[in-house]
Amino acid sequence: MITHMRSTLRRFQQRWLQKRIPAQSRYDLHLRNVFVFPSRLGFGFLLTCAGIFILGTNYQNNLMLLLCQFLLAMFLLHLFITYRNFTTLSISIKSVQPVFVNEHALLTLQLQTRRNSPQFYGGLHVRLQDTKLASLNRRADLDKTVKLLLPAPRRGVFRLPRLTIASTYPLGLFRCWTHLDFNQTLTVYPTPIASALQLATMSGQDGDAVSDIPGNDDFDSLRTFKPGDPMNRVAWKQAAKGGELSTKTFTQTQLKSGWLSLDNYPGEPLETALSLLTFQVNKLSASQHEFGLKLNRISIEPGSGESHKHQCLQCLAGYQQSELLYAAD
Repeated sequence: MITHMRSTLRRFQQRWLQKRIPAQSRYDLHLRNVFVFPSRLGFGFLLTCAGIFILGTNYQNNLMLLLCQFLLAMFLLHLFITYRNFTTLSISIKSVQPVFVNEHALLTLQLQTRRNSPQFYGGLHVRLQDTKLASLNRRADLDKTVKLLLPAPRRGVFRLPRLTIASTYPLGLFRCWTHLDFNQTLTVYPTPIASALQLATMSGQDGDAVSDIPGNDDFDSLRTFKPGDPMNRVAWKQAAKGGELSTKTFTQTQLKSGWLSLDNYPGEPLETALSLLTFQVNKLSASQHEFGLKLNRISIEPGSGESHKHQCLQCLAGYQQSELLYAAD
């Protein structure tokens, strides 16, 4: 019963926040998206004022009553200062770069003081809603950024929940906060697992689409020395034994354009197969080779380059998964 009530209240709160603070890429803090309430220290301060007022009234001590009024005036002035300082900020977020499983993504908030507004002072506390992830930058006024590390325990494309950003400047009597939705996603690629390349040729035949061409990688054979051959290619050990001068020849493996396919791993668990394909996508992209990707009915045409690499990795990350709400706990 209690769990159901909490869930209902939570849904109501989220719908209310969506109307009051809709998703944006940048926020200027103002009256409609900022909340202010006394902190625990603030309530303790009010309790102290109440005690001084009771003592002053009981003993008819005007000095104690004057002190109580002075402290209350400071309390109300502090409310204005806390709100005024917090609402000078304009907050944006940098794009969260994709990571691999078991790595940490970096979420960076960029702070700016709005034009014709006084300077922002103090620090900021940032927390990812519905998680225990939080970060505190005590000198946010100087750093102009607040950073939060997001663990990535499993693959997928995750929608980040709202960020709760709070300030208690200057004395901590009031807490000023907001809940911002930057409409950001975190993409977590499968963990690469080293494996041999398995490319299907353009004609659809399975196997490694490779060929050997002259190069500098692997030793191939010896041939008779010819004038003009590089001296560092001469087989000096053989010549030292009294043999004829010979020149070493080398080859390098050249991959032809082909397809990486999930069908090449019929006996592997899905996550393992995706991790094997992730390693091969990285390896082929590092070598600037052209390749395509097939995941059952999903296919990405052969290509090369960084954009093609991330397109393939994005496909592997989201394979057979819908976009989920990020949860680190």
